[in-house]
Amino acid sequence: MLENNTNKIIWSNYMGVSEAGSNEIYQEFKNRDVVNFFMEQGKLLTIPKGTAVYSPGEAADKIYYVNHGEIKVSRSTNDGKEIILDILGPGSIFGEVEVICGRDRKNLLLTKKDTILHFITSATFNEKLLNEPRLFSWFLKKISDKQLKTEDLLENLLFKSANAKVALMLLDLAKNHGVNIDKGVLIDYIITHQEIGNTIATTRETVSYAFMEFRQLGWIDTVKRRTVILNREALEEVASE
Repeated sequence: MLENNTNKIIWSNYMGVSEAGSNEIYQEFKNRDVVNFFMEQGKLLTIPKGTAVYSPGEAADKIYYVNHGEIKVSRSTNDGKEIILDILGPGSIFGEVEVICGRDRKNLLLTKKDTILHFITSATFNEKLLNEPRLFSWFLKKISDKQLKTEDLLENLLFKSANAKVALMLLDLAKNHGVNIDKGVLIDYIITHQEIGNTIATTRETVSYAFMEFRQLGWIDTVKRRTVILNREALEEVASE
């Protein structure tokens, strides 16, 4: 209860910061400062592939920084279907929203690779926020960005066609994992049609059909289980529909 009250005090103290002032403070506090904070005051945690970092219903008492590895963020529907919300890689910070709000965990976080994390306790986080307003501003912007990303995701899931959602997914993968080659952009990341379906709320069969259609049109190709984008403009046009 004390930590939750501390969070409320922190938020109320800084909600009056003007937008201009907040941006100025944020610019002063760089990503490397946050990383140093986790490195210096956090603890090291090594987690094997296929292990849960935390599960729904657990108490939120830590915030994490991904040093190495990959983590899948997901939820399950009432009928047991998986919905993939995000894939976290090196440099990602997660777990802060529940700590700040004083709520239990809602998502399942499962390592896709052997993963190295640095974590800080909620007590350490609260103490740092009270003494370092620039860190508060940094996390405030991070949470706001995450909220906007969630709103964009919901809009795409609700209003985009299946082919548009697959095209958006391919373009996003190319942005994060793309490597330029002679004939296009190689997505240097192995992901199954089932995982894509779980991310965009559709079936594996629907994803496979979209891939087949894109290949027949000459927009994509497959090389050693990896997708090559041959016609980015065509995918962008479909994604905008």
